[in-house]
Amino acid sequence: MASALRSVFIGFKYLFRRPYTRQVPDKEPPFKTERTRGRHILYIEKCVGCSMCQIVCPADAIDMVKLEGEWKQNRKKIFPAIDIHRCTFCGLCVEICPTGALAMTDVTGGDLVTLDKDADPRTYDPYSFREIKEVPKYRITLTKEIWTPRPPMWKPHPHPKEVSA
Repeated sequence: MASALRSVFIGFKYLFRRPYTRQVPDKEPPFKTERTRGRHILYIEKCVGCSMCQIVCPADAIDMVKLEGEWKQNRKKIFPAIDIHRCTFCGLCVEICPTGALAMTDVTGGDLVTLDKDADPRTYDPYSFREIKEVPKYRITLTKEIWTPRPPMWKPHPHPKEVSA
C-alpha cells in the first residue's frame, strides 16, 4: 500500500512540471557516446561481394549494386548500397562481414540532415559510401574487430556425471 501511495505522490509531483525537451541541434549538440552507431563506411578494397550483409539485414536496407571497374577481390563486381532511412543501425552487417569491409561511425541523423532535399541521397551508393563528406570530423565506433557480443542470458548446466554402479 505504501509503494502505491509513493507512486501516486511521484506522479503528482511531475504532473505540473514542464516537460524537458532537448533542443538539438539548435541549442545543444547531439548526445554521442564512444559506442554510438551511426552511418556506415565501406572499405571497398576489402569487399568481396558475398552479400552476407544484405542477407542478415533485418530492415532490408541493403541492396547489392553492380559497379563498373576492375576489382580483383570482387569478381562479381557487386557492392552494398545502404538506404539510411530504412537502416536500424543494429550493426549486424558489420558483425557478419567476413572481410571487415563495413564499419560504423558516430555520424548520426542530425549530422546527415541537409536543407537541400535534392542533395540528400536516400541510398548511399558504394562510391559515396567510402567516405563521409557531410561531417569533417568523425570516429569509427564499430568494426568487426571491436564487436563485443552480449553475454548469454543463461549459462548451460554441465551434463551430470555418470555414476557407475
